[in-house]
Order: sequence, then C-alpha cells, then structure tokens
Amino acid sequence: GIGIADSLAVDLENMGLSVLAGPGVNAALELVNSDTRGAGDRAIVATGQAVGARWVITGAYQRAGDLLRLTTRLVDVETASVRQGFKVDGPALDLFRLQDQVVALLGEVLIPTRRAETQLPDPSFPPPAVSPAAAPTPLEGRGPTGAEMGALDEASARPANTAEERRSGYAAVPGGDSPVATIGRTADPPRIDGQLDDAVWQTATHLTEFTQIAPVEGAPGTDQTEVWMAYDSDHLYFAFYAHYTDPGMMRINRSDRDEIMGDDQVSVLFDPFHDQQRAYQFEVNGYGVQADSLVNADGSSGRSSGSMMSSRSSSSGTAARRSSSSGMSASGSFGIRGDSSWNALFDTGGQLVEDGWTAEMAIPFKSLRYPARAGGAPHRWGFQITRRIRGKSEMQSWSPVSRAVAGQLTQFGTLEGLENLSQSRNIELLPELTGVRFGALDGDTGRFNQRDPIGDIGVGFKYGITPNLTADLTYNPDFSQIESDRPQIETNQRFALFYPEQRPFFLEGQEIFQISTPLNLLNTRTIVDPRFGGKLTGKVGNTTLGFIVADDEAAGRLDDRADPRFGTTAQTVVGRARYDFYAESYLGAIMTAREFGQEHNRVAGVDGRFRLGQTHRLSFMAVGSSTQHETDGAFGGPAIEADLTYQSRNLGYSAGYTSIDPEFWTDSGFLPRVDLRQTSAELSYRWWPESTLMTWGPSVTYLRLYDHAGTLHDEQVQGATSFQFRNNISFNGTFSRNLERYRSIDFRKTGYGIFGGCSQRLVSIFGGFNGGDGILFSDSPYLGRSTAMNIGVFARPTSRLSTQINAFSSRFVNPVGNAEVFDVKIFRTRTTYQFTERFLVRHIMEHNTLSMTVGNNLLLTYRINAGTVAFLGYDDRFQRGTRINDMLFLTTALQRTNRAVFAKVSYLFRY
Repeated sequence: GIGIADSLAVDLENMGLSVLAGPGVNAALELVNSDTRGAGDRAIVATGQAVGARWVITGAYQRAGDLLRLTTRLVDVETASVRQGFKVDGPALDLFRLQDQVVALLGEVLIPTRRAETQLPDPSFPPPAVSPAAAPTPLEGRGPTGAEMGALDEASARPANTAEERRSGYAAVPGGDSPVATIGRTADPPRIDGQLDDAVWQTATHLTEFTQIAPVEGAPGTDQTEVWMAYDSDHLYFAFYAHYTDPGMMRINRSDRDEIMGDDQVSVLFDPFHDQQRAYQFEVNGYGVQADSLVNADGSSGRSSGSMMSSRSSSSGTAARRSSSSGMSASGSFGIRGDSSWNALFDTGGQLVEDGWTAEMAIPFKSLRYPARAGGAPHRWGFQITRRIRGKSEMQSWSPVSRAVAGQLTQFGTLEGLENLSQSRNIELLPELTGVRFGALDGDTGRFNQRDPIGDIGVGFKYGITPNLTADLTYNPDFSQIESDRPQIETNQRFALFYPEQRPFFLEGQEIFQISTPLNLLNTRTIVDPRFGGKLTGKVGNTTLGFIVADDEAAGRLDDRADPRFGTTAQTVVGRARYDFYAESYLGAIMTAREFGQEHNRVAGVDGRFRLGQTHRLSFMAVGSSTQHETDGAFGGPAIEADLTYQSRNLGYSAGYTSIDPEFWTDSGFLPRVDLRQTSAELSYRWWPESTLMTWGPSVTYLRLYDHAGTLHDEQVQGATSFQFRNNISFNGTFSRNLERYRSIDFRKTGYGIFGGCSQRLVSIFGGFNGGDGILFSDSPYLGRSTAMNIGVFARPTSRLSTQINAFSSRFVNPVGNAEVFDVKIFRTRTTYQFTERFLVRHIMEHNTLSMTVGNNLLLTYRINAGTVAFLGYDDRFQRGTRINDMLFLTTALQRTNRAVFAKVSYLFRY
C-alpha cells in the first residue's frame, strides 16, 4: 500500500535513517506484485544492491471484514535473507496505530544495528531456544546482478513454456496468485527431538503467513503458526511452532502411529510431479506422534468402512458417487483427508512449551516418489502446509484455499530450491516371523482340540528402480491381520457387504488402481492367501503405471480331494496405466485377470477424469468382461459409467449414469449387483454464516434404476439437511420416499434418518438412526418396520489412555401383530494405553446378541517405525452353549469356541 509505505518512510527518516526511494525501487515493487515464481524476491535484493542500501523493507496488508493485518519483512541485502518478520493485527479503523507499531518494531532492530554497523553481528541474535521467530530466511540463494534485472523483468512477463507449467496451468487458484516458498540447502542437519535449538533453524526458510480455511475463510489464523524448512541430499527437514493464546485448549495425546485424527496437528503436503493428481501428506502432533496418508485428486480415501452407518443409506446396491472435494471436509475444519493406509518412513519429535508446542520432522527422499532431474536441474513441487486446532474448529493453510474452487490440490503453492537430490536406489528388505498356537471346539463332540504351535517365515523386497518407479516382491508373506474387521450387521442384507483391505503389501500404491467412477474393479481381498506376489508401481513422464501379480493358494483348498483343482493355485494379474494431462485430469486403461484351473475371468477397459474449469469435473469408465465358469459356461458383457459434478462455494450438483450388463462380472473386484441401468442426480446448496453456525445447507437426490429388460427396480427421492457448528458439533437429517422391487413385488417405502456428533477434548459422542419401512428379504418378502442405529463414545481421560465404545443395532417388526422378527445388537469396546512412544497395549471386546458370541482380544505392540514392529496377542472366542449344539450343551452359559496366542515380528532394512 503506497500510503502505508510513505508513512513508514517518513517515520524511519525521523529516526535518523536514510530512506531510499525512486524509479528503481518502484520497478522492483511492480515485479514483486506481478511475478509469482520467486523473481520478485531476487529483484528486491538486486535493487537494494544497485542503490547501495543496507536493508530493504517489504510489506503487505490483508483485510478480513473489519480486521486488518500488516505484514513486514526486513531483508538484509548483504546476506540476501530475511533478518526479521513482523505481523501486526487490529481493527481497520486503527490503521495509524498499527503503522506506528510496525515502525517501533523496525526501529528496535535498525537503530541498534546502525550504531554497531561496523561490528560483526551478534551470534546470539535471534535467541535460539524454542522461540526462533526472528530466524533469518534465505530468499533465493543470491540476488541477480544489475545486468540480470532486464532478463528477470522479461521472464516475469513471459507465459509459462515448460510442459510442467502448462500442465499445472489449470490450477484453480483465484487470480492465479499461489504462493512460492524457496527452501535452502543445509550442511548441518537438525537433531529430530522437537526442540528448536538447532543451528539450521537460524538460517532456514521461515513461513509465518497462515490463513483460515475454516471457520472464517481467508481470515488470518487466530493463533500464530511458524514453520522452518531446509533440506540436504537425503532429507527434507521441518520445524513447527504452534502458538496458542489459550494453551489450555490444546488437544495433544500420546498414541500409536496414525491415531492422531482427533488431535491438534500440523501437516505438510507434497505434489512432487506438480501435476495436481495426488499428494503425500505427513502429519505430527505436539508429542511427535506421526501420521501419513496419500491424498487423491478426487478426495477418496481408498478404503471403505462398513462399520459406520450413514443416515444417507441406499437400497440400490451400487456405490455412492465420490465428491470432488480433493479431501476437504464440508466445513474444512478436519483438514485434508487422505488414504491413511499408506505408510512411509520418516522421523518426528515434539514437546509442549509454555504457549503451545514445537515439533520437528525429517522426511527421507527415499520415502517419496518424484521425477528424476539430470544434473543440477531444479525441482518445482506442489506444496501446502496446514494446521488444525480442534478446540476452535479451525483449519489454517499456508497457501490460501477458497471454497469457490472444487478441490485442494489445485490450490497448493509451489516449493522451489530443491536441487541435486540423492539418486541412490531405495532398497528395502522386510523379513517377517509369525508364530501361532491355536485351539478350536469340535461342535459335534464337545471336545476342545488344542493344536500344536506353528510358525512361518516370509520376506518382502522393495527396489526403487528410479526415484519414481518401484518394484515390490514378496514370498510366503504373512498376511494375517493384527486387528479384526470392524463389525457390520449381516442380518437381512440384500447385497454383499464390503470389507476394506488391511494387508500392507496390497495397500501401498492402491490409489493407482482406482478408477474415478464408483465401480470397484480391484478388491484385493479376493486374493486370500498368496504364496508370492509382485508389484510394479510408479510414474514415467506423464504416465502412471501399476502392475500386480499374485499366486493364491486359498483357491485350491477344496472339500473334494478328487477335484482336479484340489491343491492348485489361482493366478491374479492386474495392469493399470494412466496418462495425466493437466490438473486432476487423466485418461487411463485397466485390466484384471483371474485364472483358476479351466476357469477364468478377464476385465479390460478405459476410464478418465477431466477437470473443466474451477468447479466442474467429468468422469467416465467403459469396460468389458469375459468369463469362463465351470457350471455357467462362457459369458461376458460391458459396463459403462459416467458422471458430471459441479461444486462451488454455495451451489453443487451432479448427474451420473451407470449401465452394467446382466453377463458382466469381475472376480477381482467388488460387484454387489449386475443387470442395471441407473440414472442419478443431486442438487445441493450451502450457506456459510461463519459464526456459531459455521455452515449449513439442504440437498436433494433422485435415483432411478432399471434392468436391461426395461423393468423399474428402484426409485429414490431423498432430501437432506446438514448443519456444522463450532466446537466440532454437527447434525444431519434425511427424509426419503423410495420404490424397491424384490422378487417381482414393488415395495414403496418411506424412511427418515438423523446423524450427528460432538467432539470435545475429553469425550466425543457420535451416532445415527435410520427408521421407516423395510423389506424382509426372504422367500416370502413383506414390508415391515425397520430401524437401524449406531452410537459411539470416545473418551480420553488422560493423554495416554483412550477407550471407544460402539453399539450397532438393527430391528425388524412385522406390522401384523406387531411381532418382532429380529433384533440384532453388536457391542464393541476398544481400549488402548500408550506406555511409551513405542510400546502400547490394546484390548478389544465384542458381543453379538444374535449369534450370542463374545470375543476378547489383547494385543501388545512395540513399534519402532512403520516397518519394524513386534506384536504379541491373545484371542478368545465364546458362544452360548445351546447355539453351538443344544444336545451337547444344555446350558446357556458361554463355551469357548476358539483360542489363539500369536506373535509376529518384522524388521525393516533400508539401504
């Protein structure tokens, strides 16, 4: 602001300082405002050198409502670094007072320095300790010489020419004004202990400007956030200082890896290919507990959870359409969502301080995939930093995020300065040793048979062919799940339930095999017990590649020993390629094949997603299948999907079409229903009061489903309203009127549902209820009254202890005589105590009232990192005696049906 600059200049001159101005300074200021690729900072330094200045002062102002923020940087021309930065907030009407505060802060540095300008800088400034807010910040290495100024002016006005810049030119940032951060190289890496006293942080790049995503979009963060960053050939280093005006509201807990979703935390996100297709997310809380995830362009998590009942249920048997949020929740208060099943090796440390917490992070380049660069060619990565303050429902980001733009990856800033990264190949060796002692009850004799202990050894091998292409091999892997699947009520379900993958080998790189429409063509849980497996995943140029092969021994475990397939294996092969055009847009091909004896199933086709401007997205998929079955013979058919979505700050709508042929099938995917032609549409509107009520809005959905003979099977009309309040309180309500055809009978149903939650520091409560008409899916179906409910309570009485109690229920009543047909309830508790950052004990208990079973599971975990871990577990299963065999057990007392003691040790070697 010219007026602010002039006022500061006059005040500084009155302090006795010589202030330089003129055409050269103005030209530099114009370059700063017009160039977003970093030349502005170089121009500032070069201009200061040209006019003989000792210091250059740059600044900006932001206004949000009646609030004003003045930001000032004091640039040392000799060292080309930021000596100190200031930030002053206040009412816009107090602008003059705010200017005086800035002048006073500048004077505290400039006047003593002027008096001692012939002396060496004081090495104790700024104070190290835990508050290095004044750490010098390198701008762009060196400033350009005077002879380079013209070239810089020309470059700043020239349009982007590189392929990378053209592909990212669709970045939907308002005004194209995405920020740029330049990271500096260090020869003195920090010790990752959470204490910000390392020498590297005194000269590292320093970021302090964070704005809110929620609750008030674009406003300055209510609490200050400071980030320092540096790198060497092998690691990226980050330091964080999360300040609090009220430290008592912090939500920081000691927990296992990836278990900090309910905590305050800071995240860094990288898009190394700068293609706005996917990003790596690394998170840390105040105790140094780490989490990581992979963020996809469409916001999908890559894992479905059947344990959480949504109030927006569907009877059509088809998957829900994915939103175009790129991982941001409706309120933005919960951060950028990603697939947390992805795991990487990195180091973190943290500690609590008087006004908040500090943390450090070291991310090996071997844990990332990034494009290879010849020689000293620089890297330009998409980059974002976010901070979550749960107690305020606040989400901050370094690169501003607008709700008027669908997606967050397109609103990343840019990270520059990375050069000469390590070209060493990533080699990992992961041996695993598993031992089990298992016993089971014989339901015919009543005898409990204890089997001899068994053990197994497996090994996994990973090789980084290039920095962006990785091969994974595994032989005799231990695919046991340490924790059982979350419970789902299976009674009176018309379609198969989906259970997410939990095995590490299949989890890594799974986002590559996803398609942008709902149909699931790869469900790796169909590969039950592979003898060996192999994967090749990565990116070559603009082409993303994926290949999986597995040999499944479970297929040959047949009851009939005379069957020629007895003892043989099934082979699964999956191939995937996709060419990335520009932001969140690609064209891909996929194929899956499963062979078992003379039977086979093969699926192949194309899919794509194209971002159209800032708010529209078009996705499609077209595949065909060919199946040879022992009893059904040969058959095959096509499947087609397409959808168009629009999401702006307020208005949203989508329309989709799905057609699945009666003879289409996939053995490698998850397909609950065939023979359908479905059309669906959704319209929503959202208001943002940004007060106690942060956001709310209604939506309406319409769905119509025919079979290929032209018979209407499903018609759904549903209205919904959602409310998001501060203090992490949400509420949703729905009402629907549906038609569902079952066994040639048209049933018309009315339903309603509510779902809500309240997350507080010590206790969080969430729950949902669906009620109305329901169908009894039997040989003689009829319409009755159906209710389904879940409730969960999550408590953290101390930072080390957490317990979660969940209850699920489903009840069906015959209206004739008001007779109860079934009433299923499942109760589950999960309690964890974290002794140290590596050692924890976890207990799970589960009770099913329909099957009259009780499960009891105890697990000890010692985790060094994402790959090196030791487990020791005990599992007990009980069932009511009369449910096992009412002739042998005449009592309703519980009888032990299974018991197991197991141990597993894996150790990750990385070279």
